[in-house]
Amino acid sequence: MTRTAFAALALSLAAPAFAGRKKKNKDKDDSDAGSESSASNLDIPSDGTSKKFADLLLKTTIANFLPTDGDGAKFVYSTLNFLGDNTWKAEGYVEIMDERMECTESGTWTMDAAESDRTATLSWSLAKTDCAGRESGKEARAVLTINKDGSVDAAFR
Repeated sequence: MTRTAFAALALSLAAPAFAGRKKKNKDKDDSDAGSESSASNLDIPSDGTSKKFADLLLKTTIANFLPTDGDGAKFVYSTLNFLGDNTWKAEGYVEIMDERMECTESGTWTMDAAESDRTATLSWSLAKTDCAGRESGKEARAVLTINKDGSVDAAFR
């Protein structure tokens, strides 16, 4: 079995998980500010709590996100960012044995009304990927909590 086939098999059998959840504030330049720093242009619920959550989410870079937890290939989003135009992007890698393959993914996201200014349910769809064993069209749904200590928790649905 080739490494690519092995990666595809391992990733297709794995279930979503989240580990090593950290966030950091982005260092933004002026070109990013319009699309990433404000919830005013987002397609989200219009209540104030949802807007507060979305503003915080846009300022958060989620690090070490594990979209799968299966044996074999290790798949990690080194960074995951939700953007102000209802898109998301992630940079990461797939690692099999001693070979590490860098990759990127991106897509769109939506949000249910926030439970609090730090917790909301998000859904995101995978539109583009160059990660081994992954294909466009997959969807994830999770309750995200952005903690005061800088960590982010996710409970997949």
